Amino acid sequence: MLEKYDIDLKIMEVDEKVFAYSLDDNFFTALETQDVTRGLVEAQVHVKKLASSFELDMYINGHVIIQCDRCLDDMIQPVDANNKLFVKFGPAYLDEGDDLVIVPEDEGKVNVAWFLYEIVALSIPIQHTHAPGECNKEMMKILKEHSEQFVEDENSEPPGENVIDPRWNDLKKLLNNN
Repeated sequence: MLEKYDIDLKIMEVDEKVFAYSLDDNFFTALETQDVTRGLVEAQVHVKKLASSFELDMYINGHVIIQCDRCLDDMIQPVDANNKLFVKFGPAYLDEGDDLVIVPEDEGKVNVAWFLYEIVALSIPIQHTHAPGECNKEMMKILKEHSEQFVEDENSEPPGENVIDPRWNDLKKLLNNN
């Protein structure tokens, strides 16, 4: 399934070429990740042949379905991002950090599926929450009840502690009378 994301750089006849992909539920399922499993994202990869390498400008735009941190219901998260990747030929595959990949010269192919997924995943905000008022009402009610109970438990004093010895009360009376 992910073979369609292979770009054969060895047979590139022009100096620039654009590849278009539609990243749908099947794409996310094939990658077997847990963070993002559904969505519809349009991706474009602009490949530019340079003197000794290739420059891949990758653009994504669409949405993914992720879980809301508050109510745990699915929510639609828009994604819109771009990234640049440089690819060089070498003796073996080597991922040289964030923006450089070396692919075996005898193969001459780079698979961009994982790179596109990373752009999608990194464009998702850390906190995933519905817009105000859009969370699951029943779940928010339960959350509120448990939050109030938690606050009550935090504010209540443990039994036996902070109980004032009655002798101190008598001393306070003497102090207040003076």
